[in-house]
Amino acid sequence: MEKEFLLKLAEAYQQYDASIIEPYLADDMHYASMWVFHEMTSKKDYLDYLVRKLQTMKKSGTRIEFKLIHGGMHEYGLVITNQKVEEGYMGFIADFNEEGKVKMLNITIPSFF
Repeated sequence: MEKEFLLKLAEAYQQYDASIIEPYLADDMHYASMWVFHEMTSKKDYLDYLVRKLQTMKKSGTRIEFKLIHGGMHEYGLVITNQKVEEGYMGFIADFNEEGKVKMLNITIPSFF
């Protein structure tokens, strides 16, 4: 489930299509970034944000490359391999609810994977 979702997330970014991950998200999911103060607290808010982000990326020709890795606290993490931050590489980790839907999506540094 975790691996499948993270690969779909990479596909959504590479295809500039947020609808690819919509079925995987719980309605009350949260999205957090260690670089942004505000945490999103709903599927709707996150998808609105992601659609705008992907549109901007597509217009500017921005391509993101990913690598699926094994984590410590999470079985898998999705590392962005062609963008760095001061702390090094960044990437995504996900937590799931009892129904198998994403309840929390974080973008963070791999030491938290």
